[in-house]
Amino acid sequence: MDVRAWLRTLGLETYEERFRANAIDADVLCDLTEADLERIGVLLGHRKKMLNAITSLRAARDNSAQDTSGLRPELVSAEGERRQVTVLFADLVGYTALSNELDAEDVHRLLGRFFSCIDRIIAEHGGYVDKHIGDSVMAVFGAPVAHGNDTERAIRSALAIRSAMPLLASDQAMTLQTHIGIATGDVVASATGSDAHREYTVTGETVNLAARLTSEARPGEILISDLVRRALESSLDYSDAGALRVKGFAALVRAYRLNGFRQGVDSDLPAIVGRTKELQQFKAALSACRESHQGGTLYVRGEAGIGKSRLIKEYESEAKAAGFASNVVPVLDFGSGIDAIRVLIRSILGISSDATIEIREAAARQVVETGLVKPDDVVFLNDLLDLPQPTALRSLYDAMDNAARHQGKRQLLTSLVSSLCVRQPRLLVVEDVHWADVSTRDYLATLAGAVGECPAILVMTSRPEGDPIDARWRSEAGGASLITIDLSPLRREDAMALATSKAFAGISIIEQLVDRAGGNPLFLEQLLRHFPRRHADGSARYGASARPGPRRLVGPAQQTGAPGRLDPWAKLPSRGPSASARGCGFRLHRPDLIRSAETRRR
Repeated sequence: MDVRAWLRTLGLETYEERFRANAIDADVLCDLTEADLERIGVLLGHRKKMLNAITSLRAARDNSAQDTSGLRPELVSAEGERRQVTVLFADLVGYTALSNELDAEDVHRLLGRFFSCIDRIIAEHGGYVDKHIGDSVMAVFGAPVAHGNDTERAIRSALAIRSAMPLLASDQAMTLQTHIGIATGDVVASATGSDAHREYTVTGETVNLAARLTSEARPGEILISDLVRRALESSLDYSDAGALRVKGFAALVRAYRLNGFRQGVDSDLPAIVGRTKELQQFKAALSACRESHQGGTLYVRGEAGIGKSRLIKEYESEAKAAGFASNVVPVLDFGSGIDAIRVLIRSILGISSDATIEIREAAARQVVETGLVKPDDVVFLNDLLDLPQPTALRSLYDAMDNAARHQGKRQLLTSLVSSLCVRQPRLLVVEDVHWADVSTRDYLATLAGAVGECPAILVMTSRPEGDPIDARWRSEAGGASLITIDLSPLRREDAMALATSKAFAGISIIEQLVDRAGGNPLFLEQLLRHFPRRHADGSARYGASARPGPRRLVGPAQQTGAPGRLDPWAKLPSRGPSASARGCGFRLHRPDLIRSAETRRR
């Protein structure tokens, strides 16, 4: 692996000379500690970023060994387990031509750098590197461990891989691009092989489709299957690639070109159902903010799938109509989105997440020249934008302790928001705060205190379990105004309205699906997508992912969401389908019921 290229993928190429002066190469990179990095003069924020990437490198190295010894035995059983996963293939454009043009050793080094880069990105996003085939990488999201948002993880991995290619090739007189294909669906996951060699892999039509889409993709293009598009339809920016004649598939395959994630409010969203009171609360907050020039904080809580993100989109729309600017960022438990505050700062300044160092430097100069940031705060702005400190500021920043640095950055954030809100009121949204670390929550507490003194509204969303907005947070926020909105399951009449707007079935079937969903709109939409749509001629067309084939033991939501909740339990993955036959929920401490269900199944 090329350490220089690795630093550049992190946006930390300013440390190339220090790494070279200290003889840090690929052989020792994974062994570096925080003390080592501090000793050679790496700033605290950059140390954390490097250490996260080094951790991912170690995981990728372990994955690339293609050995199942690190996986729990119950997850690599030779028996096989039916799972819903997302599969990603990525290969190098023009590999055959490169092989003819370059020396064999140069090709070997190039492939090593290519695989190291992609493996690192896959590991950062919680995927599993299934195998390397020639110049191609196959990665799986959702097996052997599911996270509940594996399709999103695969999409973000693909975008990160595409963005990393120019940096990877920056020190060579060539252009590197990839073809990428992504498909989601059912597979059989198991440990295959012999007693002498056994490896974990997945097999099935989904794997074949992802591979074929990769072959159909043009240089630099990401093709996704229809199921991938439907899973994240409201979030993705894509275009129709048409119906493709794909080898190995009898019917034409619909594919879509992925551009990225959508920015701003989606005007094509269907009307929101059953959240009248929650919308009224937000409209009242908007009105009060405009009249008094003082904002506040709204805290939206609800279980997974209950509609938090859909409500936030409605909040965005209402804010835009009221003349507010908006910035919406997620807290992710994977990839570069882990540091939500840095993402928020970039969003506020209009800087894209993959902006080059030159773009970030230009943005920093502009906010100083316009007076939005004081010259004394540039040192903190550089840190938050991952910019190298100039020589005049480096010694000053190195002399600060962590408390002083965090205090300075928190003050910069609140000062910047306050200054911008004088020009235009602003909505700030931070989603999925349950993933946030203590440092991020502290920044949000400071921000909550600041919006009470300027025309800005802060909205945070979270799941109820392990509520992060606790007494400590409220104390850090200094008694700032906080309105908590708990999202309850949809009322039956609202769920019926949602279902009838989407379903192609009789009222009795719709009622059964509504009862099964229990007021969870995401669960209901999944059930509706999987339900066959009948036509006048008696034929059936299936929803987003249902299709004729082997009888499903469990419903779609259990296949996509439940594995992420069951995988941490050592023996449940194989028993989950049996236990799910008892209904939407079952207690983990009732093994007798699980055993009886398994007996009946046999």
